[in-house]
Amino acid sequence: MKLQHHIKSTLGWCLSIGIKLLRVVPFTTITVQITTLASQIFLLLAFFLPLKVIILLGSEKIPNYFPSAFQALKKNHLIVSLSVAAAVCYVLYLLSELLIAYCCRQGARTLLLRSAKLNIIENQEKIAAYAYSRFTRAMAGALFFSISAVVLLIIYPKLLAIILGYTALITLLCVITYNLSPVIQVQFQRNHGNILNALSATGFLLSFFCLVADFLYFPHQRIFHAVIAVLVMRQALQRLTGMVQDVVSLRMQHRQINAMFFQSQPLLEQRQNNHQLECLLSPSSREAWVEKLMDQAGIDTQNGLKISWHQIDAVDVYAFHITILGNEKPQEYLAKLFGNNIATLAEQERLLFQYQPHLPSLEWLGHYLLQGIDCHLFRLDGHKKLIRRQIGDGVVAISEQLLYCEPASELILRFSRTRPYLEQRLDRGMIEPLRFVCSTPEEAEKVERLLDSFELIIKKLCALPRQIVSLDITSEALLISASQQYHLSHWSNWRIEAVGSNWPVIEKERFYKAIEIARSSRPSLVNTTTADIVLSAFMYSFERFLLRKDYPAAFKLLDDILAATEAEKPLELRQESAQ
Repeated sequence: MKLQHHIKSTLGWCLSIGIKLLRVVPFTTITVQITTLASQIFLLLAFFLPLKVIILLGSEKIPNYFPSAFQALKKNHLIVSLSVAAAVCYVLYLLSELLIAYCCRQGARTLLLRSAKLNIIENQEKIAAYAYSRFTRAMAGALFFSISAVVLLIIYPKLLAIILGYTALITLLCVITYNLSPVIQVQFQRNHGNILNALSATGFLLSFFCLVADFLYFPHQRIFHAVIAVLVMRQALQRLTGMVQDVVSLRMQHRQINAMFFQSQPLLEQRQNNHQLECLLSPSSREAWVEKLMDQAGIDTQNGLKISWHQIDAVDVYAFHITILGNEKPQEYLAKLFGNNIATLAEQERLLFQYQPHLPSLEWLGHYLLQGIDCHLFRLDGHKKLIRRQIGDGVVAISEQLLYCEPASELILRFSRTRPYLEQRLDRGMIEPLRFVCSTPEEAEKVERLLDSFELIIKKLCALPRQIVSLDITSEALLISASQQYHLSHWSNWRIEAVGSNWPVIEKERFYKAIEIARSSRPSLVNTTTADIVLSAFMYSFERFLLRKDYPAAFKLLDDILAATEAEKPLELRQESAQ
């Protein structure tokens, strides 16, 4: 859409919102307008009067261009009076801002009550008050600019003509530039605030230079009018810029605002369009981009290929099963396309494969860009999805292989700089609510024992070696090879935690066996006790239950957590806890 069409539709939307506010909450809206204008005038005076005081301090007498009413006063009395007036204006400005905030909350609450709707979004009243505040401030900004224009018309019409001419010219140039190129449109949309501030500052400097030139080459009697004109001009341009920024910001949320303030408009969320991705997903264009992908990967497709959908169960990730036909056994590949809004997840998966070998994963063939879309290519030969009875074994098998795998030092370093570990996320405040849901003294006693052992648990978790944890172990992502080896097809959401984390705790016996096998293959586990690794697994599950407020499930883990914690306690600590 061209910029002039955006401006036209935005002006119409602002008009409808303004009529709605004046019709539903007229007194509040008018009060906010008047108070906002008063606030801006007080602020202007609070900065203008100290300037006059500085001029007086630097002169021997009251300058002749000061108003005649000031000439009758003594210089020191005038300095004190202007200083006190500046302080009073600033206090009145602060009081005006408090009144504006109160009126905005009341006005938004009235609008929400009048619309008589269910809660549409979280923190609806706060968001409505914010929207009401910004819109009324934008209205006040427009009114302030209009009044400033009238003042300039009276005291300095030449300056007003320069400002209006500059504003019209810049608006025309912005419209033409915006309509020329999609690249420029993106820059306008992303950096409209910086662009508007730069244009406002440029307009002020241009007008100021014109004013200076006017005074240099043409005679003027009233320099005091020029000082007032400069201050009014600066404030007017700032209010105009603020008004446009407020309107643009509100327009970007117009669906939510319409739904909150208008009875007849439900909340209609705009679907994010990604034309490049939609083009790649289209059946009519799949073969073309798959051939291009395979050509980039150095895979021959002359004998033909077959493409079918492969469900991943990950949001905004789209996968395809690609079979390359040939005289011998067909070759199978998996191509995953990542939406632009989850490019970070694509980078996380790419980073993991770059630094970490020996993962229970499909063979990764590389990362490619297709029309700006991230694509990861894997070799899929012989892999099939699991049937229902294999899923449990598959989850345990992946957990076992991750337990055996020593994380790369580069991954540990990067993760530690980015996210907290389990022991850093845990705190006593998470456990305290368990006290309130205890039904028996025995349950309360277990919670107290856990709290007493909290520092020891944290110490044990800190001392454990690390392991990679995958949060993408789902029935759709689990695959089994022809040799009955379990692998995972998706690795975008991974963490690094204390070894043992994310193990399915119901599989205790297999866990003990896996720990012994891991100890023989990972030197870092040689001096690590089994009880500490088991403690890590239970604390990881314990945290997840607490975050979900599933306190009964968390209670069920207390016996195992306390047993693992106290298994390696020094003798004196065990005796103290028993007492």
